[in-house]
Amino acid sequence: MHIATITYTLTYEDKHQHPIALEIEDDMVFVSFEGIGTIEDRLAPGRKGVTVDRTWILVKEGSYRLQAGFFTTDEGVPNDLFIPAVWYRDNTKGSGLFPSIDHSTIWSFLETRMSIPCCLQLSGGKRHFLCATEAAAEERFVASVTNDPHGAIISIPGWEGPYSYQGKKALIDTTSMPRPALMVPSGGLIYRRTFHLATYRGMRGMEAYVAFVASLPKAKPTDLPHPLSWNHWMELKLTRLINLVRRSENNLAYIIMGEGNGEVQDVYEFTGASFLVKSIQGACELARFTEHELTLDCLQAARRALAKRFSLVDDSRLLATVAKKIGDFFLKAERREGVFQDNHDLRTGQWGGYLGIGEFPEFAEMVNSRCNGEAMKHYLRLAKELRQLGYDVSPYIDLARRVSLFYSDIQLSSGSFGRWWTPEGKPKDIQGTNGAYIGSFLCALIPMLEESDPLKKVLIDAVHKAYMFYAKLADEGAFYGDTLDADSCDKEAGVALLSFFMDLYHLDGNKRHHLKSAHLAAEFIIQWIWQQSSYLPQESPLGKKGFSTLGMTSVSVAHHHLDCYGMAIAYEFLRFATAANLPFYAKQASLMIAACKQLVHGKENNLGRDESFFGWQPEQINHTNWEYFNRPELMNGHYEIDIAWVTILTLSFFDRIRGEFPEALQE
Repeated sequence: MHIATITYTLTYEDKHQHPIALEIEDDMVFVSFEGIGTIEDRLAPGRKGVTVDRTWILVKEGSYRLQAGFFTTDEGVPNDLFIPAVWYRDNTKGSGLFPSIDHSTIWSFLETRMSIPCCLQLSGGKRHFLCATEAAAEERFVASVTNDPHGAIISIPGWEGPYSYQGKKALIDTTSMPRPALMVPSGGLIYRRTFHLATYRGMRGMEAYVAFVASLPKAKPTDLPHPLSWNHWMELKLTRLINLVRRSENNLAYIIMGEGNGEVQDVYEFTGASFLVKSIQGACELARFTEHELTLDCLQAARRALAKRFSLVDDSRLLATVAKKIGDFFLKAERREGVFQDNHDLRTGQWGGYLGIGEFPEFAEMVNSRCNGEAMKHYLRLAKELRQLGYDVSPYIDLARRVSLFYSDIQLSSGSFGRWWTPEGKPKDIQGTNGAYIGSFLCALIPMLEESDPLKKVLIDAVHKAYMFYAKLADEGAFYGDTLDADSCDKEAGVALLSFFMDLYHLDGNKRHHLKSAHLAAEFIIQWIWQQSSYLPQESPLGKKGFSTLGMTSVSVAHHHLDCYGMAIAYEFLRFATAANLPFYAKQASLMIAACKQLVHGKENNLGRDESFFGWQPEQINHTNWEYFNRPELMNGHYEIDIAWVTILTLSFFDRIRGEFPEALQE
């Protein structure tokens, strides 16, 4: 079977060089360049691919650019390009300055952009060609990959063009910039690099990519320079959560979005029941940990400060009482019956559908299905926790009922719960996967309703109708969602579907077709998970901390930074892996869980903030040539931004993994 055609070229002193001789001996290829040097390839065939161990032996002093060209067969159909975490279906969905086919058909991206260095997939019909390399160990050897209609060209040193995407509002034209060169001294240079090539047939595109990931050498999590026990990690997270709680004017409570963010802090001056703050999910964790026996001094101090802030006794009910105050505060977000606009501007007092940084200011006046689904699902979890402690939670259940009626009434004939709605229930944007959050919310509400309750049948019919729509999206690979502050293809579109499919799988008594749909969503998510530890400058803040990208998750094609959303994905992967008996996804979950132990601020690992930030884990981990606000000094190895969702999501899903899959939490 033809796997790839390999081409051999070099660039010396800006001139393209072609070989004068090529010899093949057993598994070795020897290529000579007159007066310059040689390339030696050792080929190791595998079941579906080949590993190329390449050695460049450069003998002439001067400036070089090294190339590795890998090409597939032309089978008479156009080749569709896929680059994990960077390029999905030409990046035509959404809006923004991120790379897309609208800007250019040929792109070059640095290896640090993607979850496998220089990974590129070309799909023609049912034939899928993939290539990748190992991570560079030195900055001068950081590579780039350029797509060709029939293959890929990997270049060392790497460059980006025709544009370099460096921030939400920064797509830099590089066409007039000189390409970097590798300087070889008079004594010459020997350099080795491994490349992985594969061709798969008879598969779907994402299925082929997952097979390729599974075939690569397994990377082991890096030993952390400041290892924490899970209990220590958990208490640091709980400390940060408590320190994010504030008292409202009417003696209720909310969670601030973030603090200490310097020149961009204005962006974070609001709160919300759901994403990007997750106050109700945070309240649920406070209730769950209200009787937790403390071990860390910083957690004890945080509890004492919280009790003082609310004039409460620091007893076993303190956290539950504050959780109830948070739940009660966001009851005000119901602006009319069933219309829940949960973002609250702390400066103006405005309530809205979404008040943070984003692409469209009109979102403030609308209702978002993701926000509503998240908030209501966690209101139900909060109700369960507080009810067990003797609190009256009927207002939370009643609110969830009213919101469920709002969505069951406006559900589209296709089964979609839409994306953005007017308060009157008119659809404004029905694209994407956001309505799957409503599906998960309804799956949580249905078991809480009595059989005689007429709402129960209405909601059961609604979730099955919704499944038909969202399963079709998964089948078509239409993973387009809304992270509120971006508008693009993103990993959370896949997570929303996976979560809904697994919720419905358990609600319906383990129907296998739900697992088939879940499998499609899980395959899509794999591309966002980093399979190697990427190059980071050793003198950068991340380099000094011994940070590893392995198991971290990229955000979206619009946001080229890493985050800790992997703890939530890990929980969904463990659910899916157990139900489908697919251990590959449990192994991927382990990578993400281990990765999320990194970069937690505390005595053992000072991240540059004071003790009031103990438990802080940065939202934006800038591993490549990109920074949210286009600040060059914070690219390539820096971390930044305190935001509540990181603290709450990681703690919450750790808590669920601990309860349902304790074997996944290995010390």
